[in-house]
Formats: sequence, structure tokens, C-alpha cells
Amino acid sequence: MREVIIEKEVQYQLASLQSLLIEMQGKDKAGRTFKEIISAIANLGLFSDLGSNIKERFSVDCPGNWFLLYVNMNYFVFSKTDSLITVLKMYNNRQDFINDLFGVEMRSQESKDYWGE
Repeated sequence: MREVIIEKEVQYQLASLQSLLIEMQGKDKAGRTFKEIISAIANLGLFSDLGSNIKERFSVDCPGNWFLLYVNMNYFVFSKTDSLITVLKMYNNRQDFINDLFGVEMRSQESKDYWGE
């Protein structure tokens, strides 16, 4: 079993997400949703095959031990060693995390034109 560490920035983002979920879904449903997210992160320490390798999936220049976990409309970027999982970044499903992390544009001009960006 690997130890799971969540970077401070991600901890703050999770706290903000929890507040937003309560506002949007109500306390009970938000509690279930947030528990699902936290459980998925905790499972990273137990199950070594969770997440997809960012370098292989997106053909970007990054460390080979960086992975991506998608849960409840959020992406979590984490690094993995033999004894440690470090959750490095959190993005919602509307953020272009590949561009933010690596400066690689994954969206077509047609998509940008359609959304007026």
C-alpha cells in the first residue's frame, strides 16, 4: 500500500469544491458526491493500476510517473512511486489541463470558434 499525499493547493481546491457541491446539490447529495471523490483519491494508494499515464495517453513531455484520474467531473494529476502517491493538481472537466501543464493545445480551431474563445 502506498501513502497518499495531497498537495496544499489541491486541498484548498477540494475544500472549495465541497462548498460548491453543498450549494449546488444540498448537504446530503453533496456529502455522497464528495465522499466518492475522496474515496477515489484514497484508492490510489491501494490499487496500483488506477489512472492513465499522461505521457503515453497525450504524447507530452512529462515525467513517466505522472498519471491522471478522472472522478465526478474532475481530473486529478498525480505522481506515483513504489511507496508514495502525490496528488499534484486538480482540474474540473471544463479546464484544459494539458494546455495548462504542458502548453500543448488539444482543442481544434473549429471548437474555439464555436465556443467564441
